[in-house]
Amino acid sequence: MNIFEAENYLNKILKVETFNDFCHNGIQIEGTHEVKKIAIGVSFNEEFLNEAIKQNCQMMLVHHGIFGKNFFKLTGFQKKRIEKVIKNDMTLMGYHLPLDSHEEYGNNISILKKLNLLNPVPFNFGFIGNYEEKISFEEFKNNLKKVFENQELKIYKNNDFVKKVCIISGDSANTIELLENKVDTFISGETKEYSKAYAQELKINFINAGHYSTETFGVKNLAKLLEEKFNVKTVFIDIYNEI
Repeated sequence: MNIFEAENYLNKILKVETFNDFCHNGIQIEGTHEVKKIAIGVSFNEEFLNEAIKQNCQMMLVHHGIFGKNFFKLTGFQKKRIEKVIKNDMTLMGYHLPLDSHEEYGNNISILKKLNLLNPVPFNFGFIGNYEEKISFEEFKNNLKKVFENQELKIYKNNDFVKKVCIISGDSANTIELLENKVDTFISGETKEYSKAYAQELKINFINAGHYSTETFGVKNLAKLLEEKFNVKTVFIDIYNEI
């Protein structure tokens, strides 16, 4: 697989040119141009990098790549990470907001589908969906546990039922202010100090399903796309983070 062909392919699907992101979406570090095996993961860090090297991957595809000003200030641990990538002639490719909000392959639409919610409508970088009929909160909680498996869910229950749900992965807790009278349940990837009070006053069930755990789905979807398009091998490297 040629890295530039893969980048062009994913850029078109994810419509990266329409996003004003905190990082560059696509190739962030250029390594060898021809790739046989790709390490897939949520976040680029030393532990992930070491495992990718151990598994003989020539490229890394992640959701959290290199962000902001540190991209141009290579000191300390950032310098060590990138130095190791370059020494091993590896490519780093990252997709952030485009992979949260994509209507077919993104993190949030994937969660919505796994929870069997219907009629997805884009909201912020996520989606609002609904059930045809109300279900009990206990049933919904059991469904969440199946989707997020070992993740410890932080739950503030303020309704006995669930019908209309907003899902925004990652650091989205502050979005709850925008959901008044729009939904009865909100799934986020993080919790703020005020989350409990806001949820209670807005009468919204609030679920923190974990930043990491809400953002594993998109990169796995991209892996399948690349496997099918370019006949390349991929491996998901699970560097679990309970936050």
